Amino acid sequence: MSNSLFRKEALEANKAKSIGSVALYCPPWRWVIISLAGLVTVATLLLVFFGSYTKRETMTGALVPVDGVIDIVAVSAGTIVELPIQEGQSVKKGSTIATLSSEISTRYGQTRESIARQLSLQNDALEQELKNLDILSAETLRGDENQKNFLEQQLKKLEGIYASRLRQVRLAEGQLKKLKLMRDEGYASNRQVEEQEVSLLEAQSRAQDVARQQIDLQQQLTRVLQQMREHPINKIDKINDINRRLSELKQAMMENESRRSIVLNAPLNATIASVLVKQGQMVNAGQTVASLLPENAALQARMMVSSRAIGFIVPGQRVTLRYQAYPWQKFGQQYGVVSDVSRVSLSPQEVSAITGNSQVNEQHYIVKVKLDKQFIHAYGQQVKLQPGSALEADFLIDKRRLYEWVLEPLYALRRSSTL
Repeated sequence: MSNSLFRKEALEANKAKSIGSVALYCPPWRWVIISLAGLVTVATLLLVFFGSYTKRETMTGALVPVDGVIDIVAVSAGTIVELPIQEGQSVKKGSTIATLSSEISTRYGQTRESIARQLSLQNDALEQELKNLDILSAETLRGDENQKNFLEQQLKKLEGIYASRLRQVRLAEGQLKKLKLMRDEGYASNRQVEEQEVSLLEAQSRAQDVARQQIDLQQQLTRVLQQMREHPINKIDKINDINRRLSELKQAMMENESRRSIVLNAPLNATIASVLVKQGQMVNAGQTVASLLPENAALQARMMVSSRAIGFIVPGQRVTLRYQAYPWQKFGQQYGVVSDVSRVSLSPQEVSAITGNSQVNEQHYIVKVKLDKQFIHAYGQQVKLQPGSALEADFLIDKRRLYEWVLEPLYALRRSSTL
């Protein structure tokens, strides 16, 4: 037990020391640094928990008409002999796009042209025959009418002659009876009776001749009247026959002309988007000659989206568009909505055929985007968008909180461990 009146610590404190006590120095602006650090920490935590990041998939495409591009194709093989169009030209419905000829040259010259010339001559001859038919028909009818009148007049004359011949026969018969009575009484000889009998026979023969003439004339008149009745029917039959032959000739001419020369016309008002042939070039049946863009057609964006990015693209999804002709840094970004996503993917070969890019090595889907606006504001004016304009599109694929992106590996590990 210590006898010291003071504690050991008090005695130590009163001893002389060579080193002073520690003094903590805190600058007056330390609270500013602490506050800033706290704010940064809180802001970081808020950003991590409430901030989000959207994964984007950027694709390239072009503006195309909603109704599509109209391809003018050759319906048969031949040579382009006329091509009165050029790219960017406006054409009206029915305007000539190209003229295709399938003319064949032989030792006889241009075969189709020769056939067309011969068919034309036959057609002219039939048309002239049709015109002459009216004249011939009128002349025939006039001749039949004259013959009818003549036969009727002859029949009237023969009726008078026949009546006269009958009177002669009756007189001869009466005279013969008288002579026979006189012979019986002895006043006339047999010779006189025989002579009178001969006279009667001659009178009867002359009457029969007139009767035969009447029958012949009546038969002729019947035939003439029959011809006159049949004449309109025969005329119609001849007209129908000529028209049938004309129709066959015209069909042959059209078939020959279709093989010789085919005119390709614009089906509607449009703008020539591209001309894929040259004058004098040989083309095959089904080959595209030119492509047309319908006039005043609404435009849509069409893009080829790879199969790895198509999973989260659905109709109604918003899309950010940037037109290469109008830099977005200067004219801003444009927007649209996904209107259609193809259900069937295109092979790399099909994509290469459509886009012309031979470096495609994966399947793609066609995505169509409806534009919010069919124009863009440039220098205070509304500039109408042009078909074929190249563009880039950003599809918002996946939106998550930042902490979800940070913890994604852990989520994936947990999902794999539960399988």
